[in-house]
Amino acid sequence: MDHILYLANVTSMNLSSTSDPGDKLSNQKKTKTRTSHNTWIERETDSVIDSIYRRAADVLGIDERLIRWRGHEHEDRSIGEALQLVHYDVTQEYTAHHDFGYAPIEQSMQTARFSTLLLYLNEGMEGGETEFPRWVNGHTREGLRVTPKKGKAALFYSFLPDGNMDDLSQHSANPIISGEKFLMNLWVWDPVRKD
Repeated sequence: MDHILYLANVTSMNLSSTSDPGDKLSNQKKTKTRTSHNTWIERETDSVIDSIYRRAADVLGIDERLIRWRGHEHEDRSIGEALQLVHYDVTQEYTAHHDFGYAPIEQSMQTARFSTLLLYLNEGMEGGETEFPRWVNGHTREGLRVTPKKGKAALFYSFLPDGNMDDLSQHSANPIISGEKFLMNLWVWDPVRKD
């Protein structure tokens, strides 16, 4: 965690933007719904970052080579994006959203973000919970709130077992009331299959 926070201090961070993750050609948009700052950390940055990808693969139960840049193989892409390093200051938030988007119908593979792994880098802020507002159970209608704890992670999936998108994966980064929040996330796409 300390190494990643060091990277946050020596890496330029820009105002976060939004786009449709299913549309590679969409313009990145700056909006009032996402007011944090972020940057991207590639797996090849150093051995610490590489070990995060390896551990994420263990947690997801996938071969770590699937989230490695493989050149000529696998259509020249990894199913794991670069790690997104995000900083939230007082009042900053990301309103309820999905991490998936819908691929254009013309795309034969129809790929989308399959899972999100949130890595919490600090704690002690007021506010800043990750909230799943549509989460329900037999005891409450309130959203599920995950309070950031340094070194802890939250994993959730954007797909249902039948391959459809899970609307209940909608989530938000609640506004920071006091303090600040640092997190890193890894988005993993469904594997491309040619069979």
